[in-house]
Amino acid sequence: MTVALALVFGGYVVFVLAAAAQVWRQPTPPLLSDDALPEAVVVIAARDEEAAIERCLRAVLAQDYPADKLTVVVADDHSSDGTAAVVQSIAATEPSVRYLRVPDPEGPLRGKAQALHVAIAATTAPMILITDADCAPVETWARTLVSQLREPGRKTGIVCGLARVEVRPDRWFDRVQALDWELLLGLMSAVAEAGAPAAGMGNDMGVARAAYDSTGGYPALPFSVTEDYALIHAVAAAGWEVRFPLDARAVVWSHPVDGPRAMFEQRRRWARGGLGDPWVLVVYALAFAVHALLVVGLVVAPLAGLAALAARTVADGIGLAVIRQRVGGRVGFGPLVATTLFMVGYLVTLPFVLTLRPEIGWKGRRH
Repeated sequence: MTVALALVFGGYVVFVLAAAAQVWRQPTPPLLSDDALPEAVVVIAARDEEAAIERCLRAVLAQDYPADKLTVVVADDHSSDGTAAVVQSIAATEPSVRYLRVPDPEGPLRGKAQALHVAIAATTAPMILITDADCAPVETWARTLVSQLREPGRKTGIVCGLARVEVRPDRWFDRVQALDWELLLGLMSAVAEAGAPAAGMGNDMGVARAAYDSTGGYPALPFSVTEDYALIHAVAAAGWEVRFPLDARAVVWSHPVDGPRAMFEQRRRWARGGLGDPWVLVVYALAFAVHALLVVGLVVAPLAGLAALAARTVADGIGLAVIRQRVGGRVGFGPLVATTLFMVGYLVTLPFVLTLRPEIGWKGRRH
C-alpha cells in the first residue's frame, strides 16, 4: 500500500508541478488597439436571472471596447420571473443591448444551447463573446478575448478565460469554491496551452464566428447539459485551435453557489455532461481509482495515507499559488486543506451518485 500510494501521488505531484510550470511560462500578449478591433457581440443566455442580470449587463456595458463595435444580446430562455423587465428596462436606455425571447424548442435543440444559438444568430459580428447572467466580466475582458482570438499566426477558434468565484465575507465555504474552481481551471489551462484542449468554461469564452459556423453551430451538435464542452470539442475537431491562457485581463467574477451540497450538484452536472466522451470516462475512472486508493490507504496504512494526502495538498497549494500569481490573490491554508478534502470526497462518491441519480435537475428542467 505504501509503495502504491508513493507511486500514484508522486505522479500526481509531478503532474501538478509540471502544469504550474506551464502556467508560469505563459506569455502575456499585447492587446489590439481600438482601430484594429473588429465588431463583437456579447451573448448571454438567461433563465430566471432577475436578481443577477443587471449586474452582468452593467459590467458588459462598462467594457473597454469601442461602443460602436460591441453589441449585447440577451436570450431569455422562458424565464418565469422579472428577467425580461430588467433587461428591457436597460435596453430602453442602452441602444447596444437587445432582448430576445427564445422560442419553444423544436427538435433536439433546446435549453441553454438553443438560447445561445438564438443570440448568436441575431447578429453577424465576426467575434462572439459568451458569459453567464450571474457573471461580471472585468472591464478589459472583451478586448482581451478578441485580441487572443486575433493573435497573428494562429488559427484560433475558441479562447477561454478564467472564471473566478466571488467570495462573500460571511461565507467561509466560498473560499473553498474559489480554490476548487481555480485549481481545476488552472490545470485545464495548462493542458490546453500545451496543445491538448480538454475543456473550458462557457461563462468566459470567445468564439470566432467562422469557427462556430464551421461546426454547424449548436443545431448540429448533440444535446448536452455542458454545451460549452460540446462546442469546444466540435471546434477542435473542425481543425481550429482552442486556447485557454490564464490572463487577469480576461477574468469574469461568478456568483458562488450556496454551500457544499450545491457545489457537489454543480460538479455532478459537469460530470454528467462529459460522460459521452470515452476520454472523459477514462479520466473520471482514473480520478476515482486514485482517490479511492487514498481513502483505503488512510484506513489500512494511516501514516502512508496521510503522507499522500499531505503531498497532494502541498502540490495543489503550489499550483494555486502560481495561478494566483498571474490573476491576483493569496492561498489560505485552511481553505486549501478544506478544498483538498472536498475534492477527495466528491471524486470518490461521484460515480456512485451518478449511477444512482443519473438525471440532472438544472434551472427548473430535468435532463
